[in-house]
Amino acid sequence: MMRFKLAGPLILTLLGSACAGPSQGPAHLSEQDAAAIRQIVEVEFPRLLASHDLQGIGAVLADEAIMMPFGEPAQQGRAQILDAIDRNWGALPITELTQNAVKIDGRGDLAYALGTYAITVEGEGIPRIEDRGKFVLILEKQSEGAWLISTTSYSRNIPAPEVGGA
Repeated sequence: MMRFKLAGPLILTLLGSACAGPSQGPAHLSEQDAAAIRQIVEVEFPRLLASHDLQGIGAVLADEAIMMPFGEPAQQGRAQILDAIDRNWGALPITELTQNAVKIDGRGDLAYALGTYAITVEGEGIPRIEDRGKFVLILEKQSEGAWLISTTSYSRNIPAPEVGGA
C-alpha cells in the first residue's frame, strides 16, 4: 500500500512537467552573429585561401576542426588541415575564389552555413581550371565571442564518372 502513496505524487509531478510544454531552448542567431559568420564564410576564408595565408586560415579554425575534402580522407585538427590545404592549394595560382552563403542558421553557440563556391586557377604553364560546387560549414562561438569553423565539407558540381561497359 505504501508504494501507491508514493506513486501518486510522482505521477502528478511527471504529468505536470509534460503539460508545461517544451522548455525554452537557446535563442536563434542574432543579426550580429549571422553577419560575423557571413564575413568569415564569404570574405575572410576565401581571401586567406586565395592568398595562401596559412596562419590566417588557422586563426579561423577551431583547434580540433574537421575538414572533409573531396577525394581524400577527413583531416582532423588545425595542423592536419593546414597541411592538407598547403599540399593541395599552396602552389596553385588562385585567380578567383568566391563563396556565397545561401543559408546561415543556428542556435546559441552553434551555427552552420550552406552555400556555393567558385574557384579559378590560372597561371603560366598551368591550364585554366574552373571548379564550382557547394559547401557546409559548422561554426562554434567561442567564450570571447569569436566564431570559428569546426567542420567543413565541400563537394564539386561535376558529373559522376561514367562506368565503361562492353
